Amino acid sequence: MQGWRKSTRTVLALSLLLGWPAALWAAPCDEADPSGPAQSAQITLTPNEFVDERHEEMRSFIATDSLGRVDYSVVASRPGGIVRGLSAVPEVSRFSSLYGEQLKGIAVTVSLASTMQPASVVVSLRQVCAKYFRDSFLYY
Repeated sequence: MQGWRKSTRTVLALSLLLGWPAALWAAPCDEADPSGPAQSAQITLTPNEFVDERHEEMRSFIATDSLGRVDYSVVASRPGGIVRGLSAVPEVSRFSSLYGEQLKGIAVTVSLASTMQPASVVVSLRQVCAKYFRDSFLYY
């Protein structure tokens, strides 16, 4: 009878150990460690992201649930050579403090050479500890 109880406990313990998701056992991601695990994505900024009437600046906020280090680069632009500057910094959005919104993510700003043509810019983003990349409704 004791052998049966012991084997039942062993089976139960193994099923509990194997049944738990690995995320519960993993250490939390360290956003301050630049060599930590990172996720990548490409986003496209379109004329919808212009923040000025002269169409010289595009802005967006990408929710990632991380404040880790960000690496970024321009992948493509239309028309070519229109990008004058690019900035992508980790930030906590406090767009609507009345509703308690505090999204962790990346604030993206693209400065363009003055043009009257419609423009689009594809940006590659890589962030330490990013859980997802969601283009949000927030513009700065």
